[in-house]
Amino acid sequence: MLEPETGEHVRIGSWQGILCILLSLVAANIGWSILVAIQNLYFHPLHRFNGPKLWIAFPIFKSIAQLRGQLDFQIRQHHRKYGNIVRLGPNELTFISGQAWKDIYGHGHAELPKIFPKGTGHGDNSRPSDIISSDARTHFRFRRAMLPAFSNKALEQQEPVIQVYVDLLIEKLRHVASEGHQTNMVQWYTFTTFDLIGDLAFGEPFDGLKAGKQNAWVSNIERMMRLFPILVLANASPLLSQLLLLVAGEKIKQARKAHLDLVKDLAIKRLENQDHCHRGDFMDFMLRSQGQEHGLSNDELVANSDTLIVAGSETTATLLCGVTYYLLSTPEALEKCAMEVRNAFRSNQEISFNTASSRLPYMLACLEEALRLFPPVPTVLFRHTLPGQVARVDGHDIPERTCVGVHHMSAYHSDNNFYRARDFCPERWLPAEQEDPNSPFFHDRRDVFKPFSTGPRDCIGRNLAYHEMRLILARVLWNFDLKLAPPSQGWAEKQRTFALWEKPPLMVELRCRVNIGKEA
Repeated sequence: MLEPETGEHVRIGSWQGILCILLSLVAANIGWSILVAIQNLYFHPLHRFNGPKLWIAFPIFKSIAQLRGQLDFQIRQHHRKYGNIVRLGPNELTFISGQAWKDIYGHGHAELPKIFPKGTGHGDNSRPSDIISSDARTHFRFRRAMLPAFSNKALEQQEPVIQVYVDLLIEKLRHVASEGHQTNMVQWYTFTTFDLIGDLAFGEPFDGLKAGKQNAWVSNIERMMRLFPILVLANASPLLSQLLLLVAGEKIKQARKAHLDLVKDLAIKRLENQDHCHRGDFMDFMLRSQGQEHGLSNDELVANSDTLIVAGSETTATLLCGVTYYLLSTPEALEKCAMEVRNAFRSNQEISFNTASSRLPYMLACLEEALRLFPPVPTVLFRHTLPGQVARVDGHDIPERTCVGVHHMSAYHSDNNFYRARDFCPERWLPAEQEDPNSPFFHDRRDVFKPFSTGPRDCIGRNLAYHEMRLILARVLWNFDLKLAPPSQGWAEKQRTFALWEKPPLMVELRCRVNIGKEA
């Protein structure tokens, strides 16, 4: 006679059944992933384009590279291996030609829509749109309202405000130089550009320069940049998406909320401050648009002020760090640039927007070369080809709904586009070199160089960025002798990127020039 099953036997049988189900699910998922990988590699509409097979078959590996801060460097390597067009994923193509800039971002054709990862707050209805995330029609309205604030005339009216913060930067650096300590120029440039944009946007600085230490603004932005790749990883793996969005998405929301709360508080304070009416700053121009057809609502005004803070500070600080590093790593360029600045001006007071732009051709060439080697936005800003249409990009027919874009770092560092592409050669930007058929730089493909993008969505703050970087660099070189400190040797090779650069400290030894204290 059979004995009845014991409770232990029932439990063992239950666990065996659960284990079998789990193993079956894992096996099914592996099998499905292999089938999808084979389809992506050999039967996808983009199969004719070359690229890293592991990324194409299993996109999670590309996302892991981004999570480690190595994505842009690996994309650059893939372009060296595969050429001007690289298939980075199942449905992604990157280009490095001037024609691709026109075909993807330029005028003369229907605008290709932008792409934003889920959970970032861009491209969905979770927050008011801004000039970066808005659709084409809304973008045109925003740009019409904001563009007057970035005209040369409007910026020249704000030059006295900007000079105040550059004066404070020089004062702080003189104090550091007098103590004989090494100092981190990443921090000083960041404090300066954040204070500048705070005053231009809200009528008051963030007091980074005054305090000489990092504040909540910079900290929140850095946290958001570090967490952003986690969302990209989540989008690459359906199995991880819910978990990662639950964990990382909440952290991003917290950092984002803290940042937006600061923006809202300052915006309300600025709106209520009647003393700042008609001061000609960014907020003033946006307020003037209210009541007009292209006017901004208060929520849109706050959202765009937030965008201006990030885009107008971090990117300019990055370029200043880059040009400082490359100058200090290239003694002959540093000597030539410093001598040009010091021979052009007898005092600090002579250095202005106009004089820094008109008297310093070699310094301007150094800035362009730093933009090429160390572009503030090193990555690719993807667009979607339109549904139901075949797009023509760089001479190739691209299927509908394909992610396409130009990868800045790869384009600017390509030997196909620039002679001595990885070297700091400011001469390539001088008119004499560009016009001389015997110059090794004559055949450089400068049409691929678009650090501020191109087309209807090019960077609205380009004029401000150029004015800031020229003025600040000229003032620093006029006042100080600089030397790269040993800890920062090879600084540009120690980088990671998370949409923007994660810049390690740039340690510099400063020495005040002799007998200029009173003069300056």
